Amino acid sequence: MKRGFSLIEVMVVIVVLGILSGIAVPKVLGHIEKTKEKADLMKLYCLREALNRALLENSEALYKSSFVSSGDKAADNLSKLKQKLASETGVDLFVIEMRPDLHTNIQNNHASINKDSEMSKLIGESGTWYDALKDSGFNGVADILTARNNGSYKKGDGATYYSTPYKQGNNTYYRTYPKDQVFMSRLLNHGKGEGLSGITSQGGNNTNYRLTMSFQWSRMDSTSHSVEVALLPAGAKMRTNSGRGGALLSDHGVCFSTYGDIGCADYKY
Repeated sequence: MKRGFSLIEVMVVIVVLGILSGIAVPKVLGHIEKTKEKADLMKLYCLREALNRALLENSEALYKSSFVSSGDKAADNLSKLKQKLASETGVDLFVIEMRPDLHTNIQNNHASINKDSEMSKLIGESGTWYDALKDSGFNGVADILTARNNGSYKKGDGATYYSTPYKQGNNTYYRTYPKDQVFMSRLLNHGKGEGLSGITSQGGNNTNYRLTMSFQWSRMDSTSHSVEVALLPAGAKMRTNSGRGGALLSDHGVCFSTYGDIGCADYKY
């Protein structure tokens, strides 16, 4: 004789499936997110390799930008660049701002993380730094920084980027981001969204934070003729004399430094 399932049996199965999905789904989603973060990390390695290829061809490649080779301030700018490349914090080439409710924002500098820095001017409209960004998939970033440095970013979208105004109180601000999405992960598009006191200097801010895309001579040694790359929170160091760094570390254990895990050994979050 055929018999069906009782209501209790069906309910038990539903409860068991609910428990299993509650365990399995977060793990699957976490694995997917970690994979995206690793793909984003590879872009840092691609950026490093693009610069290191240029250095193989010409050991002075990083000093060829018009920012450090022409104009009244060229000598001073070159001195600052050399000092930063060999420093614990490195060269803060540009800023990436994450905010949960808005699109990623590319900036040349910001008071909360690299006030008055002019290092983004190294990129210009051509040359080693510009080519490295293009070659490693950071399309639109160089054009954004050029527009921000000359003040034209408020005039609307560019050929390779969007410039979106938004209101905050009585003020109007602009978020500039590439038309070709740079990063895949939620972390580098919307950020952590909470518990940010250890990685931001914006006081009581608990939503958005900024990172610098930073570069440093490998082991802080200019004779290495190679660079390392990291995403640094406010106040963090790429590498100290002990070899440790404070680059961004994801909740999934992905360290955004080409130094490897030691590049995040002093990450605070």
